[in-house]
Amino acid sequence: MKTTQQFLPALALTLYGAFASAADDHPGFVDFSALRGLADAEPVVEVTLREPLLRLITETIPEEDAEAANFVSRLLNVRLQVYEELEGDVRQVAESMEAIAADLEDEAWERVVRVRDDGDHVDIFLRFSSDEEVIYGIALMVVSDDGEVVLGNIAGNISADDIAALGRRFDIDELEDFHEQIGENGDY
Repeated sequence: MKTTQQFLPALALTLYGAFASAADDHPGFVDFSALRGLADAEPVVEVTLREPLLRLITETIPEEDAEAANFVSRLLNVRLQVYEELEGDVRQVAESMEAIAADLEDEAWERVVRVRDDGDHVDIFLRFSSDEEVIYGIALMVVSDDGEVVLGNIAGNISADDIAALGRRFDIDELEDFHEQIGENGDY
């Protein structure tokens, strides 16, 4: 019995490490740890869903929502962090985001949204497979002049049909037509 009690936590840590490593090595994963200006900040919202938990979520999705279950089943990692009222220099965070954006572009990520308005910076990137049939990742970086920062990353194997299905499910017109917006060859 004592051996089992020692074995189970060790097994759980090993499996968690394996899943964490798989997600971190996926081409859709973005590491925001290099972002300057957030070192002492604590997120007000932090969501991290790794593959084991995403599999459990898939099992709880009703059978009549097979499209959503199919989508979630192919995700490896979902992360969201929201920071409010940063005490540091918001410009430093924005400049650091520009550096991360340049790195993403160097790594074949495609910027699909770029907003620069009154101190607000918004960047959304997609990482496509080489045949542009699969979206490996979605990265979101937002910083506003009032000190709010939002970082998001979804890594997995996402199709344009998955995004359109989410649009239908949540009644988001812009997503419903996503597969048409990217065209036959992934062009915008």
